[in-house]
Amino acid sequence: MTKRFLFTVVLACLLVLAFSLSLAGCKKEEPSALDRILEEGKIVVGTSADYEPFEYVDPDTGEYTGFDIELMEKIAERLGVEVEWRDMSFDILLTTLQAGELDAIIACMTVTPERLEMADFTDPYIISKDAILVKTGSDVVSIEGAETMSQEELAAALVEALKDLKVGVQAGTIHEQWCDENLIGAGVMPETNLSRYPRADQAVSDLVAGRIDCVFLDEGVALGFAETHDVEKALTVDLEGNPGIAVTKGETELVEKLNEIIAELREEGFIAELAGKYDLPGE
Repeated sequence: MTKRFLFTVVLACLLVLAFSLSLAGCKKEEPSALDRILEEGKIVVGTSADYEPFEYVDPDTGEYTGFDIELMEKIAERLGVEVEWRDMSFDILLTTLQAGELDAIIACMTVTPERLEMADFTDPYIISKDAILVKTGSDVVSIEGAETMSQEELAAALVEALKDLKVGVQAGTIHEQWCDENLIGAGVMPETNLSRYPRADQAVSDLVAGRIDCVFLDEGVALGFAETHDVEKALTVDLEGNPGIAVTKGETELVEKLNEIIAELREEGFIAELAGKYDLPGE
């Protein structure tokens, strides 16, 4: 092998490497979610419109409405874009976001460590408590002195109160997770006593029909159902965490921008006023 041949081989390799690097340098970087949303003039938002007063369909207009809906529309207005709504079962919202079919989720979704592994979240936009809903006049769930108990004491008392009942939850919620961990997983309730529903209104329908004894859900939603169905709130519970807006993991610019707008709307009193409009406690 001659020196001339070796030189030719080395030169060829260097040319190939230089060409490859030039192609890599010319490759267009993908825009951030925020840049793409601003460029397209729309943000695709997932929700589960069965959770009045947060998100539901107005029976008179057929339009999406509720606290979350109005808040997101206001945020989009500040961004200068339109909202394209996608309504689906709560339990598939995060996987749909991960699949790239959504830009964001607003669905009274509590920020939890498990969900933070699947998505990034904004700061909480409202304080949200939880409740047990029973049929009107039922005393099947009653905890004496619940108002003065610590969270640990109330959690233990709630296990005792629910363990022999038929409980309904919406699939994918923190209420389902709590029941799985504290009732089913602890071996104090048989799996068959926990009914999981794609939509909250299905659970309430079964409660009214007497197929289950109670429903575990968000307090604001429980109060909404109490106005339209033969049910009432039996107990207020405060599980850890509050709702935030979910976005695709790594989209830091979008999270920061949404947080900035949420802070502005809170400072201006818009969020408190909106909570009052929908009779939501806690803001």
